[in-house]
Amino acid sequence: MSNEVIIQTNELTKFYGKSRGIENLTLEISKGEIFGLLGPNGAGKTTTIRVLLDLIRKTSGEAKIFNLDVHLDSVAIRQRLAYLPGELGLFQEKSARRNIEYLLGLYQNHIPNRRVEELAEVFGLELDRKVKELSKGNKQKIGIILALAPEVELLILDEPTSGLDPLITAEFYNILHKQQEVTGSTVLLSSHLLSEVEKVAHRVGIIREGTIVEVATIQQLKHMAMKEIKVEFESAKSLKEFSNKLPGEKIEKVILNDTHASFLVSREELPKILNLLSEAEIVDTDITSPALEDIFLKYYQISTSQKHEFKKKREVES
Repeated sequence: MSNEVIIQTNELTKFYGKSRGIENLTLEISKGEIFGLLGPNGAGKTTTIRVLLDLIRKTSGEAKIFNLDVHLDSVAIRQRLAYLPGELGLFQEKSARRNIEYLLGLYQNHIPNRRVEELAEVFGLELDRKVKELSKGNKQKIGIILALAPEVELLILDEPTSGLDPLITAEFYNILHKQQEVTGSTVLLSSHLLSEVEKVAHRVGIIREGTIVEVATIQQLKHMAMKEIKVEFESAKSLKEFSNKLPGEKIEKVILNDTHASFLVSREELPKILNLLSEAEIVDTDITSPALEDIFLKYYQISTSQKHEFKKKREVES
């Protein structure tokens, strides 16, 4: 990876009337990086991508690609990237081959047909069938070929595995990873599935309600994980004595039942808890790390009161 910044936004904001698309979104993606933009439907992933591609116009803030303004230099920028939209528009009466030939023909540089043939074989796409005859998954394969066939500096992929079966999904990420390593291209990949993106991404940005709430490497995300501890005590009395010593403000999701206890604790607090356990009368203990997907999902556990405050804030501002 290089220190050169390929995508840069500063307080990028887009409103659709009174409805929020993205708000004060600040982000930097470096050359040669695979960056996963993660969030559920409605979080602002597609809006971010469309603003970057000048398909829709920002409300305020700044956005640059290749250090070029995404609006003023949009034509020059698009010649240097490949884009797979979340909803791919194709000519239904034309074959997959004719669609691919036409759309790849919009690039100034010639793209060898053999690359298209190779990718079609890998993904099992029948190029000479009409698009209207294809399943959703096979239509998505057309989009993947359109993204992977050109030799470009930047790939922007919006939910690229939508409609694909697990085997094709795995093959796609395998090819993407290998191709990126060879070409040194930069990839912006949006998804709502951390379990997929973590296999190839160097960093991930978690977007919630139109704003980036966390940017981290996969390893950093793992370090953020709280440890889950389950303990079986010799007696209810032993459990009570242990629970009285627990630092209540440092632990989460405490469940006490007869002689069993379970709770979450941060890595920093883990040594203290282990010391307490060493002094307690226990039968068994189990310490595990929650899955990365659980860490991701915690950013979307917004209470009803928080949602009400957010809605009230938007009503006041409008």
